[in-house]
Amino acid sequence: GRGGGGGGGDKRQKTGTGWGDRKEWPDVVKENAALEFYYKAQNIIPEGEWDAFLFACRATLPTTFRISPVGTFAGEVKDQLKTRFKELQLDEHTLDENDERLLPPQPIDWYPDNLAWYMSISKKALKRTPALEKFHKYLVAETETGNLTRQEAVSMIPPLFMDIEPHHKILDMCAAPGSKTSQCLEYLHMKAGSNGVPEGIVMANDADLDRCGMLIHQMKRINSPSLVVLHHEAQKIPMLWSRAEEGGPPRKPLRYDRVLADVPCSGDGTMRKNIDIWKKWNCSMGMGLHRTQIQILCRAVELCEAGGIVVYSTCSMNPMENEAVVAYVLQKFRHCLEIEDVSQQLVALKRCPGLLTWKVQDKKQDKLLFENAAAVPDNLKAMYPLSMFPPADAAELHLERCVRILPHHQDTGAFFITKIRKFADHNPPKVAGEEVVKGKDDAPPAEAPLAAAAAAPAVAAAAAVTIVAAAIVAVATGAGDGAA
Repeated sequence: GRGGGGGGGDKRQKTGTGWGDRKEWPDVVKENAALEFYYKAQNIIPEGEWDAFLFACRATLPTTFRISPVGTFAGEVKDQLKTRFKELQLDEHTLDENDERLLPPQPIDWYPDNLAWYMSISKKALKRTPALEKFHKYLVAETETGNLTRQEAVSMIPPLFMDIEPHHKILDMCAAPGSKTSQCLEYLHMKAGSNGVPEGIVMANDADLDRCGMLIHQMKRINSPSLVVLHHEAQKIPMLWSRAEEGGPPRKPLRYDRVLADVPCSGDGTMRKNIDIWKKWNCSMGMGLHRTQIQILCRAVELCEAGGIVVYSTCSMNPMENEAVVAYVLQKFRHCLEIEDVSQQLVALKRCPGLLTWKVQDKKQDKLLFENAAAVPDNLKAMYPLSMFPPADAAELHLERCVRILPHHQDTGAFFITKIRKFADHNPPKVAGEEVVKGKDDAPPAEAPLAAAAAAPAVAAAAAVTIVAAAIVAVATGAGDGAA
């Protein structure tokens, strides 16, 4: 998820490596009575774990990073992570910023093939600890060459649930700064043939043009010809069409085998690194993006191929941004969507099930909670739409299959992920004697379409990254029909 209201949270500094300092925060009291009241009322934290949850939220976030599985030196980097640290010959009494013994980097146990690592020390402390100066320089150098990617541990999870194969067409709807996009590209290349160029493609979109530039800068390290960068509002990404050849089959819409909707959110799951959330948090933060999140997830479903997978994620703990959004979209597309059970994927990952019931808090009266839509006064119903409340058939929708990661379970940030299978076409089945009214995307555009994006590897023989600007892609039609 991209926290911060407008999708601008979790912004990376423009050093290109992810190892620079964030802005200096003044001393912030890490307390917020409204936040504690709200999340206690939602019963998100298992009984008896509240103190451990708050303690983790107030602690600094460990440093985490990934090794590129398609890098030539992935095995060597694994070995060097151990040897380079040992070469520092640190005294066993050397302490980290939490006054605990400074330990060497360790693999994250739930990430496949020991390709993700962590250190108990924070990124800022890693840079400022004199004894770790050489090790920090080593990490920066390996990041610049593309062997390592600095990324928060929970942010690595959504691409792992996407079951990516080298022939897949993949859409990352809210891609910048690009850590998940790089994961998708890496998995696309992992099983590619002897030439290393997959049949598939990653379409990486972001609504912010500056962030698109940052995304391109990050992706240059991967050196892949299988990437196209788009610049659109996620809920208005247009449908692309293949070009009809003379005497060949008619042109058809380009839908994606895998869609990642890591949507803008309030970002309260990032409070360990974005400390300002402790001061700013209020219950309306999650409500403010609820409609936009629904629109983005609806568009993700429309752009996904039948039989494909949509992964929805946020860095928020709030059910207004998580279960409520997923439930609404599942009800809207009931005939073609289901939540997949991921309990047998990443089995070492500690997780909590999705909620079947939650409460909506009044924006003006902090202690007033609405159990359901019927409890909302008539003059306030426009502020609290039905989509915010738990549906009566929450159990039938299997919302418990959603995944919520809490900070104290494995020393991470908080995160929410849902893996959705689109098992049939999203157009309603035709009823006898009734015409199906199709959307704009279901008819070919009047103007000449773009060439099929699936042919990108043939188009780009070298490592080329392309921005397809909104003005150019507009001819592909259907730019705004995905809104809920």
